[in-house]
Amino acid sequence: MADIVSKLVRECNAAWTKGVDFLTIWHTTLKQHPYVAGQPLQDQNEAGPALMIPLVTGRHLIFDASGFWLG
Repeated sequence: MADIVSKLVRECNAAWTKGVDFLTIWHTTLKQHPYVAGQPLQDQNEAGPALMIPLVTGRHLIFDASGFWLG
């Protein structure tokens, strides 16, 4: 399970570093992924605004100014 989530984080960051915007990543990768459990939620962290994408594992995939990471 951790490998699948790690692969998802890497895939999202690879697209983001190529200049793909969040909405495109959401529609092409995240929304249909079996581990994504719901819509992104707005949040705030030390980097500023962030989006938290709930996962079936109970954790969140976080997107902020530094990219995607597992929270």
